[in-house]
Amino acid sequence: MIVDWLLGLGTLLLTALCSVLPVVTVPSWLSSNGSVFSTVFADAGSMGVWFPAPLLITVLTAVLAFWLVGFTIKLARMVLSLFTAGGGSAA
Repeated sequence: MIVDWLLGLGTLLLTALCSVLPVVTVPSWLSSNGSVFSTVFADAGSMGVWFPAPLLITVLTAVLAFWLVGFTIKLARMVLSLFTAGGGSAA
């Protein structure tokens, strides 16, 4: 009941704040970047003879995957060390 009231108050304050802010239009240079990106990727795709992009993507994906696995293991150990039932470190 109190939480509902707090959520209603927060929604009311957020609505009031948003109604005060001005409406901003997106500049044309920001919304027309699709052609710039397509040109860059087309030019980079033609460099495949000298630059092994599939190898680079594979290596970067493997490095990122190993980093993510290591980070997940480290995070799990940190969380599990909080629940040792009074018995010390999980290391």
